[in-house]
Amino acid sequence: MPESAPVPQTTTIPVLDFRRRSMVLQWHSLSGTWTPCEFPPSLVHGVALISPAGPNICVFGQGGRLLLQIGSNQYALAENSPRINCRGGWILLGLRRRFTVRSSTGGVLYSHGYWRGQGRDFFRWFARQAGNADWRTACARQWSDGIDPSALSRQ
Repeated sequence: MPESAPVPQTTTIPVLDFRRRSMVLQWHSLSGTWTPCEFPPSLVHGVALISPAGPNICVFGQGGRLLLQIGSNQYALAENSPRINCRGGWILLGLRRRFTVRSSTGGVLYSHGYWRGQGRDFFRWFARQAGNADWRTACARQWSDGIDPSALSRQ
């Protein structure tokens, strides 16, 4: 099982809210929580999915690495690890999906079953993107430096 990534030097990171694409949040990497940005910065470093039921999930770049944080647990997204997928079930005609993060040895780091909604699906979007090693590398670099929120909302 991969080790959690070390806690970054900067513990408050500006990220874009996945559901409300025009809202910038301050992500608190020590606790996996967030606060709204009173004065949004011109650059953000990732995307967060805020859930009232929890845990909150954030993907962000820092120090040239791409990190996935689920609650207070952080995982560095290397070229092929951890493995991330999102699948629909046949029995319910794909209306119920399961998002899974697995270590390189196959251990389940996180699993979440949910009903497919009508809006954009963070789990499907992220699983599709994270399956591409080039995307992981490019985002690690771009998001670490910071990216304009409007450019990130189009990804």
